[in-house]
Amino acid sequence: MDFTDHVVVGVDGSSTSIAAAVWARDIARAGHWPLGIVYTQGMAPDVREMLGESRTLMCVESMLAPALVQASRTAAMVVVASRGQGSPVLPIVDAAAEAVLQEAAGPVVVLPSTTWNTLERPLVLGLDAERPSPASIRFAVSVAGRTGARLKVIVDDKGQGPDRARLQTVQVLTRVLGSDLPETFDVEVSAHELTDALLAKASEASLTVVGSQHARRSTERERSENRLLLRLSTSPVAVVANTVEVGQADGSATR
Repeated sequence: MDFTDHVVVGVDGSSTSIAAAVWARDIARAGHWPLGIVYTQGMAPDVREMLGESRTLMCVESMLAPALVQASRTAAMVVVASRGQGSPVLPIVDAAAEAVLQEAAGPVVVLPSTTWNTLERPLVLGLDAERPSPASIRFAVSVAGRTGARLKVIVDDKGQGPDRARLQTVQVLTRVLGSDLPETFDVEVSAHELTDALLAKASEASLTVVGSQHARRSTERERSENRLLLRLSTSPVAVVANTVEVGQADGSATR
């Protein structure tokens, strides 16, 4: 099934996956993306009706993850709940969400167990100016542009002071985006570690975007930082692999 330039969400009938589907529906509407729903057999008909008629449906017999990984090759983003049907409470994310995070070819948005529609809030990009992720920068700027969200870039000053950190941030964004650099955006410099700064601002964010090396090449430090963010964030978190050329989010940059 063709999910090109769709917001694709996995639904297994659990309350958390339904909440993820509602969030996916809302951001798809805000950004004028088509919505794709990958669901397991037995999902209640009223759930499908609740999500509206403007969507593409794909039913899988049991496991959501393989279908979502396949969809991620062309989707604008894949949305998953942090925990699905029958998942234990303790893991940061359940096996299905973990599999999608490990194998997806595009941006993956993980919804916390409790979330709500916060699309009127700024979209927050966590930026490591010394090791920037061009894919996450492009994704964040594209989503903010399509949904009308204010873009806020958060960096840590790494001991160099706020003025120099802010200048370095603008230089990185300019180098990556060129003429696509937004006319207006906010840069917030934190004296704390980047993950701590993002967690402190999570309640003010519609979506928090971070970059990641491909799963098989990511460092243990990077994995632990992203896992901490996924575990504690109260806002949805988008993890974007550096190896992905994310023009997918606006359907144009790869053309």
